[in-house]
Amino acid sequence: MGARSPGGPRTATCAAALFAAALLCGIVSAADAATALRAPEWPRDRMEEFENQTQSRFLVVYGTRDPRATEALRARAVLLARRIFGGDTTRVKADGEATEAMLAAGPVALLGSAKQNAWTAKLGSALPVQFGEAGFRWQGTAYERDGDAIALTWVNPLAPRHFLLLFAANAPAGGVRHGMWWGEDDWRITRDGELVRSGRFAQDAAHPWRYDASLDRDREAERARYVTGLQARSSGAIVVRAPAGLAGAEAVRRSGEALLARLDAMGLPGPPRAKVTLTLYASIEKKGALTRVTRPEHRGETRGEAYAALAAGRQSLDLWSVAAARLDQLGAARESRFVESASAWLCGRLEGEPLEAAVSRVYFARALPTAEQAATRAARWRSPLVWVPARALLARAVWECAPASGRRAALWTLVRRDPPGTLDSLCAGAGLRPAAVAARYRTLADSLARAGRTAAAQGRPRAWRASDGFMSGVCVAHSVRLEGGYASAACANELRTLRAMGAGWVSLTPFSYLPDPGAPELVSSADGGPDEESDEAVCEAAARAKALGLRVWLKPHLWTRVWSGDLQFSASDWAVFFDRYEELALHWALLAEREGMDGFVVGHELSSATARDPARWRTLIGGVRAAYSGSLTYEANWDEAPRVPFWDALDVIGVSFYAPLASSPTRDGAALRAGAKRALEPYRALAQKSGKPVMMGELGYAATANAPVKPWEETRESPDPETQRACYAAIVDAMDGQDWIAGAFWWKWFSAPGVGDGPRDGSFSPRGKPAEGVMRAAMKAWSGRVVR
Repeated sequence: MGARSPGGPRTATCAAALFAAALLCGIVSAADAATALRAPEWPRDRMEEFENQTQSRFLVVYGTRDPRATEALRARAVLLARRIFGGDTTRVKADGEATEAMLAAGPVALLGSAKQNAWTAKLGSALPVQFGEAGFRWQGTAYERDGDAIALTWVNPLAPRHFLLLFAANAPAGGVRHGMWWGEDDWRITRDGELVRSGRFAQDAAHPWRYDASLDRDREAERARYVTGLQARSSGAIVVRAPAGLAGAEAVRRSGEALLARLDAMGLPGPPRAKVTLTLYASIEKKGALTRVTRPEHRGETRGEAYAALAAGRQSLDLWSVAAARLDQLGAARESRFVESASAWLCGRLEGEPLEAAVSRVYFARALPTAEQAATRAARWRSPLVWVPARALLARAVWECAPASGRRAALWTLVRRDPPGTLDSLCAGAGLRPAAVAARYRTLADSLARAGRTAAAQGRPRAWRASDGFMSGVCVAHSVRLEGGYASAACANELRTLRAMGAGWVSLTPFSYLPDPGAPELVSSADGGPDEESDEAVCEAAARAKALGLRVWLKPHLWTRVWSGDLQFSASDWAVFFDRYEELALHWALLAEREGMDGFVVGHELSSATARDPARWRTLIGGVRAAYSGSLTYEANWDEAPRVPFWDALDVIGVSFYAPLASSPTRDGAALRAGAKRALEPYRALAQKSGKPVMMGELGYAATANAPVKPWEETRESPDPETQRACYAAIVDAMDGQDWIAGAFWWKWFSAPGVGDGPRDGSFSPRGKPAEGVMRAAMKAWSGRVVR
């Protein structure tokens, strides 16, 4: 998120988040003259702030030295530019056409090793990785297999205030299978797509970008140690491997054995003497650290293998992964879009609840696809909360429409490969009548939805009421890494800390990403990698918060290289944008409903979108209402709120409160209090006019001298924690006695310590700064505060 313009987004975004989801690794080409290469000058956080302030565009340089790889590298470079670096494909250059002046002008992404990319070779002496004929070396270790690849974040040796990203593989296809991205890691080394080594450089002002062996993780050794310590429980057709003392492992074995016995009885027995192997982990964080998959369950790369961890707040595993492992043993294709759905039908569960509950939620939200739609392929992301239940119903309908002797063959048309994308062609392969399958699908949908209504209602959120009192809250921001993000034990500790400080509420923020501000294609973090704000990470944090007695708002953000309130599209592209955004909003609403989250923010600081088509927003809100029973708001930017025309359709007015408190920098308490009272007045009038209370969904000030003047801006340079404290104190005093305010959420507190901490940091975080004491006292005082 770039710096906030007079109405804009939030905070400096780490380079890592910019690069998140980079799906590549590569190959590159040419350059000649001798070049003066410079050493690192600034630590990473200062560079991130500089990149954010300058809004520099990455130059993406692909290699042409290896003709076998050139086309693949060029395609990956174009994809990288489109998906991650703002959509400007004119910034993609072959190494032979990229000049030194181009590379010295800003941040650079190089695709390819020294053999593949001439610029990698030319800059190689300034990089911490060494390339040779057979591969590359990292800190004394050789990586020379075809499947070895490295992703490196470093300093551009030609312009050391800017970043250099390097994607390099020993073979043209290396490193591509699972994609490459960082979180907060500075390097990641993969082998055949599996992470084997990762780490960060030590950073301080005197010695930035310093290698420290204690920050270098040997992931292969960690996995080997974990496997060595597992205890195996074997019986029947399953082997369950679990750490010693892991509660519930024996119950999992029994449940898995019973499931496989049911599949045997259905005519889906495993191969002779073959067993399904299920490996268990103590948490999804531990599972993610060792497998790089944080979903509670997933299929293994090897047929017959499954991996699982019990998510927070859940009582038992679903074991769909065990059913999928059996299908894999029988020859199911990894690429079939029906394997997970068919497995959910076979085990009867999905994401911690009975399958019929998941079907019911979508069905009564009027969002369940038809059989014809469920059969289609998708060229883009679609919500798994909608499409997995739909395809599970279709798999069952196909099974039940087939004669008993042909059911296995009918099912196999769905899973032995990715089947054709129409119901007619799918049914032709199974020897079934499409009309019969569609009719059975409708009957199953209706009967399962009604049967699952009670289960779906368990834990359903209740909308906030004024009688519930003031929402004393904190915006918990995801630290962009697994060990420290929403799914981590570190986040659980931070939630306990916030509860002890007096917080009664937290907000959690998943993201959608608009790679190109000029194109309306959205990328969701819902099923992102282990370092992202994935569904499972958000749910883990929400479940832990609820267990502590905290109530939860789900507050998705749209992230792009410009402020999200300044989006500009053509009329046709606006229509596409709203279609995509409505699908995301429905997904998040279904997720919030399933997890019992207390509130949902339908949009955040989308000023140009709310002005563009208010009627479309009312349609969106109506669709969300059908799926979600908790509180709804839209969170307007501070200067947008009076203009939003659909407050009547929502429960509370949401505001990102970044209104200026002063016209020039000051710490004077009286002046800031007067400014805060003036800043609150438009919202008091809005509450009176609309008859709805106002929730300050974001309330905070960076630790900078300019915080009272431009509260939307932050910088980590020249920190001024006393001004931050003075602003906190002023707004708390100004809010006293204002019973039209429904709540306030402090922006922001990271999910792990170390980010934005301490008086020498100028960010929004109050942790370890004088403002933390004001925040703590305010939240204690707000307990029991009346809202009218």
